[in-house]
Amino acid sequence: MNILSSSIEQFIQGNSELYQKLCYWAGRRNIENPAEQVQQYLLELVLQANPEQNNRQQLRKWAGHLSKQEKIAIAYLSPILISDYEKVGDWYALDKGEYSVLTEPVLKEISYEGYRQAVVTRNRYNCLILNCDRLLIVDVDLAAPRNSEIQDCAASCPIAISQQQAISALEILVEQFPQMGFRVYRTRNGLRYLCTTQRFDPLDETTDRVMKNLYADPLYLKLCKFQATFRARLTPKPWRVEEENPQQFICDRVTGMMLPAYSSYAICRLIEIVGERRILPQFEEIIELHDSYCRVNRLGLELA
Repeated sequence: MNILSSSIEQFIQGNSELYQKLCYWAGRRNIENPAEQVQQYLLELVLQANPEQNNRQQLRKWAGHLSKQEKIAIAYLSPILISDYEKVGDWYALDKGEYSVLTEPVLKEISYEGYRQAVVTRNRYNCLILNCDRLLIVDVDLAAPRNSEIQDCAASCPIAISQQQAISALEILVEQFPQMGFRVYRTRNGLRYLCTTQRFDPLDETTDRVMKNLYADPLYLKLCKFQATFRARLTPKPWRVEEENPQQFICDRVTGMMLPAYSSYAICRLIEIVGERRILPQFEEIIELHDSYCRVNRLGLELA
């Protein structure tokens, strides 16, 4: 094995999930050998890249071929500061609402039997975000209350539904598939569902159909596909809370975790369980973390 092959092998071993996603995104471009091309641009733009040299030619070479997801991954992985180069293709041209989890710092990982199940990241406006590879999270926006802020309005939703309509759709799904079970949470402007009984792939067409049948926010649905992960916010949006110090933390007595000390706010409230109540072992720690961070059992707190 030569040095180049060895470096690729090491990268794949250390970043197997990311490598699989890169191959998936490359395959969506309908090229003949996605894995071969992924390995080639990883060599040129990441593993062999020299930030001290002029890399304009290499960036131009790949700018016209790579998908948006691949470009963001390369911008994150490469030692080349791509923003220093002009006119090499628009590496950061995302549609409204699109952004990549690859650009967010990872604060915590949750694993089960040696395999990563979820990570907690910090997003662009300093909220903590739970990112799950196989735990289905569905975000449903309801008819906006009169006092909702303009930032909270779900402009992406084609229809306005009530909580009763949304939960009825969930109950119909569970009637058809009685082996399924969902934890149902009320958020400030909608509902959040966590499916605890089976694994879902965010890139699978079955997942897409399930989420659409549950009236998932179309923008959230798009983000799940774009990022190949399911996401849930764990801390308040900054414009919804009064002046509190987000850098203060307290120790949760139940889980032993250090949680943000937002004294007056919760993210969501557990309102019911629809279908099976069991939780897959690999999801138990994720749900415990989610419920603790979101303060789902703290009645009387304002949702933010």
